[in-house]
Amino acid sequence: MPGKIIKKILCILILTVGIAVFVYPEAAARRFDRETETAVTAFETAAEEEAKDAARAEAEAGSAAEDGEERAAESGGEDSGGADILISSESLRESVQAYNAGLWETRQADYSDAWAVAQAPSIEGLDDAMFGYIEIPAMDTELPLYIGASAANLARGAAVLGATSLPVGGENTNCIIAAHRGYRGIPFFRDIEKLSVGDSVYITNPWGTLGYRVESVDIIDPTDSDKVKIREGRDMVTLMTCHPYRSNGRYRYVVYCIRDDSVLSGDARQGGAEAAYIMASDGTVYEASQPDIEKETLFRRVCAAALILFFLICLLTGRRRHGNLH
Repeated sequence: MPGKIIKKILCILILTVGIAVFVYPEAAARRFDRETETAVTAFETAAEEEAKDAARAEAEAGSAAEDGEERAAESGGEDSGGADILISSESLRESVQAYNAGLWETRQADYSDAWAVAQAPSIEGLDDAMFGYIEIPAMDTELPLYIGASAANLARGAAVLGATSLPVGGENTNCIIAAHRGYRGIPFFRDIEKLSVGDSVYITNPWGTLGYRVESVDIIDPTDSDKVKIREGRDMVTLMTCHPYRSNGRYRYVVYCIRDDSVLSGDARQGGAEAAYIMASDGTVYEASQPDIEKETLFRRVCAAALILFFLICLLTGRRRHGNLH
C-alpha cells in the first residue's frame, strides 16, 4: 500500500512540474492576450466618449460640465483589464508635440543616459497610464503602450524609451518602442524576425491611429544610440528588442519604420520569408533566432502532451489494478 501511495504522489508531482515548465507559458500568453484585448477595448471606448464630450462641449459650452458627469456615470463600469486609461486633451497633445520638438532641438542630449531612458517625460497629464497600443499584423501581436522603459512598464506591454519621441507622429520624430523578447511566458516582441521590409505597423494613441511601414532591419550594440536617434525630416517609429533570443541583451534587434498612412486603408502584409541568417548594416552576419524559437515552442508542446499522456497512463493503470483487487 505505501508503494502505491508513493507512485500516486510521484505521478502528481511530475504532472505539476510539467505543467509549470511546459504548459504555463501557453496559459500565461493566453491570459495576457485576454487582458490586452480588454484594455484596448476600454481605451477605444474612453477615446470615443472623450471625442463625443469634446463635440458636445463645442456645440453647447454651457452644458460641458453636466455632459462630463453623464459620461463618467455611463463609462465608469468599464473594465480596463487593470490598465489605467490616459485622459486625453488638446493641451496634453500640444505639450507632447512641444516635447518632441524640444528633443530634436537638443539632438536628444539625454538619450544615452540609462536612467532617462527608463523614465517618462515630466508632462502635466502624462502619468503611468496606458498611452495607446501597437499592432503588428506580421507578428500577430497587439500590445499596450506605456511611456518610459521602466521594468514595470516592460512587464505589462511595450514601452516608449524616455528621451525619444512620443508616438504622435510629426516631422523630426523617432519613437523608440521596446519590449522583452519573451517574458514569463508572454511573447511580447519574441517573433520580431517575422517582420520584413514593407510590413505594416499601427500605433494608436489617444487622438487616433498612425500607420507605419517597415523600411529596414538592423542589429546593433546596446550602446550604439546614434543608430536609433531622430533623423532630420523623418517621421519614424523604431522597434527594439534583444538579440539573439535568450541572450540577456547581448545585441539589439531594431526595425526601422517610416510613416505611411496609406497602410491604414490597405491590407496589411503578413510578413516575408524567414531567413536563417541576418546581415547587419555594418556587414556582420548574425544567426537568426526564429528557428530556435519554433523548436522551443514545438518542444514545449510535445513535452506537455507526453506529460498528459503519462498521467493518463498512470490513472488508467491505477484503476485497472484497483479493479483486479475486487
